[in-house]
Parts: sequence; C-alpha cells; structure tokens
Amino acid sequence: MSEGPKGQMSHGIKILGATALCLISLPVHGSVDVERAVESFHSTCLAQGPDFDRTTAAASRLGWAPMAEDAFAKLAPLDNPQAMRGWRAKGDAMPAGTLVGVTKATLNGKAVQTCTVVIGDIHVESFLKSFFTRTDAEKISEERSAMQVSRLYILIAGDRKQFVNLKFPAATEEEGVIVASSIAEE
Repeated sequence: MSEGPKGQMSHGIKILGATALCLISLPVHGSVDVERAVESFHSTCLAQGPDFDRTTAAASRLGWAPMAEDAFAKLAPLDNPQAMRGWRAKGDAMPAGTLVGVTKATLNGKAVQTCTVVIGDIHVESFLKSFFTRTDAEKISEERSAMQVSRLYILIAGDRKQFVNLKFPAATEEEGVIVASSIAEE
C-alpha cells in the first residue's frame, strides 16, 4: 500500500452533492454529540480495523436496517468493491440516523477492507478536533472543492496501519455530514 489509496480515491472521491443524494433521507435529530460520534467511528471502524464479517454480524445482532447496495456505493471510499454492505444503525450505540457500511476491495493489487460511518447534523470542526485528540492521524493528502473537503490520513489503530478518509462540508464551522472511512489491508 505504499502508493496508498490516494490515486484510486481521487478517482472515487464524490462531491458532497452526490453524497447528499444518499443522505437526503437522513432524519434530522438535532445536533449530534461529537464525542459519541467520534467514539462510534472509533469503536466500529478503527479500534480493530475494518472487518467485513465482524461488522456484518454486529449489524445482524443489533437489528440494523439494511441499505440498498447502490445507495451505499455512493458513500464507499473505494470504487468497484468485490463485496459491500450498508445499514442504518439503530439503538443507543450510535447517534440517531447514523449509516454504517463495509466493503471488501482491491487496492494496488492487495486485498483491503473498508468501514464507513456517516453521521449527519454534526458540528464538523468539533468532530475534527475530537478525532485528532483521540488518534495519532497524520494527514497525507487533501482535495478541496467549493462544497466539500476530502482528507486522507494514515494512522496506527488496533495494531494495524490504516488509512482514514474524512469527507465533510467546506464550511466546517457549521453542522453538516461527516463521512468517515477506514481502509486497511486484510
């Protein structure tokens, strides 16, 4: 993964409008608790790294509602995954309206898994600050448009090197949608 997902991700990076297409039906629940949101991403995707089978089993056990594959495909961090699943999380473990998805894909000829958490109605700048307080993430690239910022980080979590892609509105001082994804070799 020396080249990292940057090359493939720049092709697959979606403009916020495309992401919003999937999220239009995200219910509005008032401002999301930032620490709870960061913990949700950390415990679901980072602590042990992305794990397709573990997340699928947890979604079944927790009664999460499945999402249509084509809806989650717009949120996945890599194009053309070999396997993909997505859910609307239910229960107290996640902020209301959270979407969770996992994929199995190939990146630079290596098998990888991804885990994505989508949280709406969150104060973006506060999420970013809390994420950096919690992790040792090092930014390796950034793509910016008038609507969206997509940042790629590298970090070690769960004894695994992981890439983290955070997509968020360009106006970080307001509430918006965070699409947080982890990418790691199998």
